[in-house]
Formats: sequence, C-alpha cells, structure tokens
Amino acid sequence: MADNERIMHFANFNVTFGPKEEPMLTHFEDIIFPAFLSDYKRGKLEERPLFYMADVYIKKINDELVLVGNYIKDTQYDVHTTIKDGELVSTPTSVPTAPYSRFIIFLKNHRMILVRNESQSPDIRSFQATVRSMLNDFIHKENRKRTDKGQTLPHALVNIVDIPLSKDIEAVLKDVSKINWLQIRFFPLNNDINPIPVAEDIDKQMKKMGSKHAHVQFKSPDSKAEVKDLIDRSSGLAVSTLEVIDASGNKTKIKEEQFTSSTKIPFGRDIQPEDDGYIIDQAKKDGVVSIVSEANRKLYDVVKGAIERLIG
Repeated sequence: MADNERIMHFANFNVTFGPKEEPMLTHFEDIIFPAFLSDYKRGKLEERPLFYMADVYIKKINDELVLVGNYIKDTQYDVHTTIKDGELVSTPTSVPTAPYSRFIIFLKNHRMILVRNESQSPDIRSFQATVRSMLNDFIHKENRKRTDKGQTLPHALVNIVDIPLSKDIEAVLKDVSKINWLQIRFFPLNNDINPIPVAEDIDKQMKKMGSKHAHVQFKSPDSKAEVKDLIDRSSGLAVSTLEVIDASGNKTKIKEEQFTSSTKIPFGRDIQPEDDGYIIDQAKKDGVVSIVSEANRKLYDVVKGAIERLIG
C-alpha cells in the first residue's frame, strides 16, 4: 500500500435475527447499536491480538444515516534482532501497535465499506468474526438479565460477505481454460432479493426446512461469460467458489476471497472521522453501495426517525 493511497473494501453487512429472519434494522436499537458500543473485545484479554470497535457513532451524511467507527487490531510485534555497526545483534523486545480500519455501514441498504489505514489493518473476514462474536456475546448477556422469557432477544445470523467488482471477476476468470464446477452458497438475506432465478426456490425451501445455508453446484459450465454474469448478479447476496483448470493445466480452487472486492482511493495521511464524507463520495463512484431494495427502503423510512434520535 502506497503512502498516498488507502485500500477500500466493499461488503454486504447481512445480519438477520431469529427463526423469522428479521432484517437488521428491526433490531438496530436494541441489539446492533448497543452491541457496537459495548466495549466488547475478541480474543484473550491477557494476550494479543485483541479485536474491537472504537469511536462508534451514527452520522447523517448527505441526508443518509450511516453507522461509522474504527475497527482496531490491538497487537504487538516481537523484535528478535537488529543491525548495529553493520552486525546482527540480538535485541529481543516487543513493540505495541494498533493498526485499524475505518468502517461505514449504510443503514438504508446495509452495504458497507471498510478502509484499511495501513497494510496490517484488519480486513472484512476479521470484521465479520468480531461482529458475529460481539453480537452473540451481547445477546447472551442481555437475555440472562431478562426474567420474562417472552422478552428475550433473538439470535443473530451474521453473513458479512465481500461484494466483488465486475471488472475483478472478469480478471480472475481471464486465465481460466476450463471450469470444472461453480458452487454458490446461499444464506438468509436482509430484505434483499437474489436476482438468480433458482435462488428464490432455494430460499423458500431453506425457510420450510429451517436451514440457514444451502449450496447449488453447476458442473462443467462451458460459458465463462455466463459464469461471470451469474457471480456478478449475485455479488454480495451469495458466495461463489470455483474449481478450474488454469492456462498451465493446473487444477485449482478459486475461493470467495480471491474475487477482489476493493479499490484504491487517494489518501495521504491517517484516516480520521472527518474523512467519512470523502470516503463515501469515493465509494459511490463504483455504484455497488447505492443499490437499495424496495423492502429495505420501506423499512428504513419506518425506523429512520428512531435512529436519528440516537445521534449525539
């Protein structure tokens, strides 16, 4: 990462609650927001690294409500040797460090961006692991306080998935000579509709069976263009994995994290809260964070006033 740029990742902050798969905003006030403010730390407190959220706020930027904050990796680097007078010298010591990423979650459509402040800053997969653990911890502690079992909070199902950019999907498939299979993993969506025709039937069956995940596999697809289109249309709404033969004849798997979901933005210093507006403007150039389903728009309009009252 160059000193004058930062890497911005795109993702779908897909969180649903309980057996009815209630969308994220239905429990924003009683679960999401207080959990992000709960000072939860993932990891062993006496050891490192620790992962946690800090400086979390609700903001209104360009007339749109967003949840923002820093995602911190509190760790240390162990130094064993250094150079002194041209010679290696044993200098065992530990240097504390806290690389961080700035996250912005768009509450209207639960798309999000995560901007890494440096190369060692935590990524989307680490963010998902911390959010999942944080919500489970918060819900468990809250439910232990509630004597009326009818008032307990529902469990959270967290699927924070990358949103691969179209040009990067094409770049990954360019050197593929043959696709052995394409597998797509589905999960409950947060008021979104997957545009893949088969996805609707799968979603209905998942609900009937009480299943939270399903897979469909396409064997030996001949058209790379159709495979690219399928991955592109389901971007952020399902997770794709392929087994392919590359140009050298090697068999390999292309996993979800290999489809780049990031872009570089000009930036010449550490990321600060006052940079959120600039980051959002840069993010919206790609368009992936601007898509809003009608169901999400309606729910956002219903809860908008209540969320605005949390600003402060």
